Amino acid sequence: MLVAVGGEKGSPGATTTAVALAATWPGSAVVVEADPGGGDLALRLRLPSGEALPPTPTVLTLAAAARQHVDDPHLVVRHASGMSDHMGVIPGPMMAEQSAGIAGSWDPLAEALSHSALDVIVDVGRLDTGSPAMPVAAAADVVVIVGRPTEVGGLRLRERVKALGPALSARRGRPAMIWPIVVAPSRHGDDYAADLQHLLSAAGTRPVGVSHVVHDAAAVTRLEGGENPTGRLLRTPLLRSAKDLGGLLIPLGARREVPAPQQPTGDPGPSHRLSQQVVM
Repeated sequence: MLVAVGGEKGSPGATTTAVALAATWPGSAVVVEADPGGGDLALRLRLPSGEALPPTPTVLTLAAAARQHVDDPHLVVRHASGMSDHMGVIPGPMMAEQSAGIAGSWDPLAEALSHSALDVIVDVGRLDTGSPAMPVAAAADVVVIVGRPTEVGGLRLRERVKALGPALSARRGRPAMIWPIVVAPSRHGDDYAADLQHLLSAAGTRPVGVSHVVHDAAAVTRLEGGENPTGRLLRTPLLRSAKDLGGLLIPLGARREVPAPQQPTGDPGPSHRLSQQVVM
């Protein structure tokens, strides 16, 4: 399954939501940072050993490899650094200028992500119809759009869903699956989601679902400080709400069963790599 997570203008939490989804996904998953504006996962995340993520592989090396091996179901796994036995990460470059290196490779990258033997949660950054990452969003089983729980935020989400729906459907050749969410306090999260649902319905816009993730500043600070999202952070409201969201999304896509590649005897591979045996 491929899930794209994007944000509306000025909206918080697209990258954090993608990481939280991958950390709590019902199966094994890889979070891929494919934000054309640049990203910060290489700075935010740490390996289980406490070390920084290695300088390669990144989404740039994955995009380059995808041009030659687009149908390889294990390509994404081989490019992922392991945060745990069930979560991998492929960071993006920090600067938009570096992300320009993907130019001409967005379509192969999208195809490689959609062929992955592991489920993929891809952060596409601020998503609009002119984004270079539109091929990735169009290939996704579902597109999660993150917004603010305010009147302006709701209106922006409404207009974004109205614009993205036809554009993604035209690229896909079939209806797009869009799931807007709001980052809201846990106490009123369901109410904010219901308000957004009413706003969308009144405008004749019917996404496949509407929900929320918890605004949890303490958990975000811990994530930005390098704490592994697959550890004690799993107990936080943010990660628990992401787990609930993942449970709602998983029925929208089916992961293909692909035989795990054979590992050469006596060659465990780099310690920071995601174990390819989790494919099954």
